[in-house]
Amino acid sequence: MIVVDASPLIALAKMRRLALLKKIYGAVIVAPEVKAEVVEGGKAVGAPEVRLVEAAIRDGWIQEAELTGKEKKMAQDLLGNTRLAKGEVESIVLARCRKLMVILDDKEARAVASAMRAEHIGTAGVLLDAYLSGALDYGELEEAVRELGGVIWLSPDVVAEILRQARGMRK
Repeated sequence: MIVVDASPLIALAKMRRLALLKKIYGAVIVAPEVKAEVVEGGKAVGAPEVRLVEAAIRDGWIQEAELTGKEKKMAQDLLGNTRLAKGEVESIVLARCRKLMVILDDKEARAVASAMRAEHIGTAGVLLDAYLSGALDYGELEEAVRELGGVIWLSPDVVAEILRQARGMRK
């Protein structure tokens, strides 16, 4: 089980690789604000990939989490002390409180997650996990990393590191 922020969810849906989350991690949890941003926000701008996320929610492998009182309080405190968006904050809080990993791409969100001792990974790391778990072969990994670079900005260093690690563990 893993928590996913909006940007990685949108990126994987745009790449038509959303199902990798289910294959690798099983169930996926999204914060209420993330669901609103991805589904309602996606519909508002006519994003066709929103239907993939809706289908995953209907199928039950993407689940909207309800924040506890403690989690809501922690999220409010964090919102007041950082420049993060509400979805990022809720995602980090869910991961921290429930001892789950969170998928985040925003640099500041990753820094806050680290400071809060919430385990995190980026979308490029998800693709590496997909390779390591056998959900992608090496050629598919290279293609997926290229696709991801067309959807979000990826540092050339990140691309090189992902492919270097995959080559080192090549099956």
